[in-house]
This record gives sequence, structure tokens and C-alpha cells, in this order.
Amino acid sequence: MLLNSIALLLALVLLVALAGRGNVFAVRPAGDRREGREGRDGRPGRAEASQASPEAPALPSSSELQAGRARFFVTLFRLALFVAIAASAALVVEYQNAGDPAFCGVTSGCFAVRISPYSRFLGVPLPNLGLAAFTALLTASLLARARWHHAAIAAASAVGGLAAAVLLGLQSFVIGAFCAWCIAVDLAAFAAAITSALVARQARRMPAGAFERAAQGGPLGVTVWGAAAAAAIGLPFLWGSHPVIPPLPPELAALQEPGKITIVAFTDFECPFCRRLHPELSKIEEPYGDRVRHVRKMVPLPNHPGALPAAKAYVCTPEDKREQAAALLYSASPSKLTDERVASVLSPLGLSAAELAACLAAPETQAAIDADVALYGRMEARGLPTTYVGRRLVVAYNPERIRDALRREAAGDDMSLPLPWLFVALFGVAAVAVLAAGRDRSRGAADEGGAAPSSSSPERS
Repeated sequence: MLLNSIALLLALVLLVALAGRGNVFAVRPAGDRREGREGRDGRPGRAEASQASPEAPALPSSSELQAGRARFFVTLFRLALFVAIAASAALVVEYQNAGDPAFCGVTSGCFAVRISPYSRFLGVPLPNLGLAAFTALLTASLLARARWHHAAIAAASAVGGLAAAVLLGLQSFVIGAFCAWCIAVDLAAFAAAITSALVARQARRMPAGAFERAAQGGPLGVTVWGAAAAAAIGLPFLWGSHPVIPPLPPELAALQEPGKITIVAFTDFECPFCRRLHPELSKIEEPYGDRVRHVRKMVPLPNHPGALPAAKAYVCTPEDKREQAAALLYSASPSKLTDERVASVLSPLGLSAAELAACLAAPETQAAIDADVALYGRMEARGLPTTYVGRRLVVAYNPERIRDALRREAAGDDMSLPLPWLFVALFGVAAVAVLAAGRDRSRGAADEGGAAPSSSSPERS
């Protein structure tokens, strides 16, 4: 993770350097500054050299400096939004995946933030809101023309920066976990707030037409940044559809059978979402027939008093009747899931009452459940139901995700896209956008400058 962070930081520095190329960083080359210092030392400086040699390049004018800064600030603003859009899209995918570790995984700080009550606003996941907001800001930047447009964008970006500060505070002081992708979004929001303010300030300092020519460029600039935004959204979704699947824990790998898809479900018979998932799972598995093998692991939660008696009853049921036992236990009233009454729930199965009572009280039964709970703890899983479909993990109630995982496992879909290549792809897209849009704006500025000869140009004879 540290190496990835260092690589990303270096990539961002390179992008900033590309953004400054020909603008702020290159408006006055080092040779100009050196020659200027020589002039102050008493030797001929740039100004004197310019007078002595008509062929010597002139220093950038004030308008050229202003135009360079405008191009640079606008590019930095769009770069910040590009990062925010890409990271928000990755989080949207992670929220939808509900388990498959496309970008984070269930043991990460991202997952801890996702399951917190602060991950949604009015029921809508924050990444969805962020993706919409940052995309709207980039679109507004591409369409902005008047000074008040840039002022409005700066105000909206400032709100985003304030929201990012609140979210960082929640991660630090309330949730107690940090989401790397969330931090990327928040820092990009800060950068967008700062650079949008610089853009608005530069727009006020320059004539409207000059600022528009310098900062906005022509159709090419709008097109490449629009395409970059689309790639920032689409690439995380592509990578999220083909994540690198980590190896199964050894205990789960040992349960796999050749030629079959093993579904391992960590469950609690009193858990509301586990109860909702059971009939859905039965429908999902039905088309596959004997190709699917279902294994349940008991994780009776302490806040469900009927979960432990129900788990014991399930463990005590013979293997060939456990599916029927599960259906009865999931549908039974919680009031019947007690040590005294749980046997009556399984009465339709025709089990020996004496043998069932002895098994319910046996230490071996409790030991089997404790082993399942310990396995669940070693996996650092978060919440029930937790379902492994072959190698693929699905957390919480998500029938569609389970259906998709089962389809992929049955088809032998082993395609995976390593995460570092996503960063390479995003960097390439951003670099192309920076260079192409910068060249478009520079060409427009050069054309505008060539339209009228400068005062220092030699007069025609």
C-alpha cells in the first residue's frame, strides 16, 4: 500500500509538471532569470541583450504571464476533479460489489466506513452523490464563459471542500478508520476548492475575452476533458467487474469439491437479512442442481437469543435433512427458538426426540459452533450474512451479486485486472487530456497573438 501511495504521488507530481509545461513553469526559462541576474551585477542583462540583438527572444509580456497562469489553474482544477471522479467511481463500485474486493476488501478501512451510518445522506450512498457533484463541476468548468460562472464554480467547490473536511473528521474521530479512496476524494475536493478560487481570481484580473481564449481553448480541449471524465467513470467500473480474487482461507479451500461450486454461508437463524436471503438462495441455486453444494457455518450473534439454540438444532440434524431443517429454522417464530422449544420446530422431520435432546446438550455440539465462530473471527468478516460463492465473497443481503458470482464461477470466468494497471490507465488518460488540451489552448492563444502584430515587431518596409 505504501509503494502504491508513493507511486501515485509521483504520478500526480508529473501530471502537475505537465500542466505547467508552457504555462507557469515555462513562461520564463531559467536562462532568462540567469541573464536577468547578470544584468543586476553590472553585466549586460536580458533587456540590454534584447536591444543589442533583434534575434534574441523577448521576455513574456504581462498578458502572456496572465494567460499562462489561467491555463495552469484551470488545468489543475480539472485534474483535481478527474481524481475525485475516478476515486468516487471506485467507491460506487465497491459499494455495489458488497464484498468482492475490487478495490478495498472487507477487512479494510473502506469497508468500515461503508458500513457506518455516515456513509449515506438521506439514504443515498455518499460516493454516488460525490460522483454526480464532481462530474457536474467538471462539466460546468468546460462550459463556463462569464466571470460569474467561475465565481459560482468556486463557491460550489468551496462547499465540497468543507464537506470533505467534515468527512475526514468523521473518519478520524468518530468512525476510527480511514478509507484510502475516501481520502483521495477528500484531498481532491480540497485541491478543487483551492484551484477553483484561483481560477475565479484570475478571471477577475483578466479581460473576459483574453481569459476565455487562454483558459477554455477550443472544441478539442472540451472534447478531451469530456472523454477523460468518461474514462474516469468507466475504467473503475471495468476493473470492478474483473477484480483480482484473493485465495480462499485454508479452512474454506478444504471444503471445495472438484466439479462442484461450493457455497459457504455464514449465518444466524434469527438474523433478519439471513432469513430474507434463504429463499432467494434456493431460487438462485435451483438451475444448477447437483453442481452446487451448500455449506452453512453457524455464527449465532449474542443479541439474538434464539440464534444459539437454532444453531445447535441445525448441527444436530442429519446431513441429508439439513436443508429442510434450515427452512424450518429460518421461518420459525423467534419465540420458538429456545432450548426447550427448538426441538418442536424440527418435529416435521421425524427426528428422534431423545437423540435430538442429547445432541443439543452435548459439549461437542457447542464445540462445533465455537469452531465456526472462530473461523468467522479469523476472516475478520463484518456482518451477516457473509457468503462465499466458490472463490467469490458477497457480504450482506445481495441476491443479485450472489447470482452474478455463481454465474461467473459456473462459467469459469478467471479474468482479472490487477489494480496497478488501473492507475496506469488513469494516468495515461489524464496525461493525454493535459497535453492535448494545453496544446489546444496554446494554439488558440498563438493564433490570437498572430492576428495582430505586436508593438515590438519590425515595421514592414
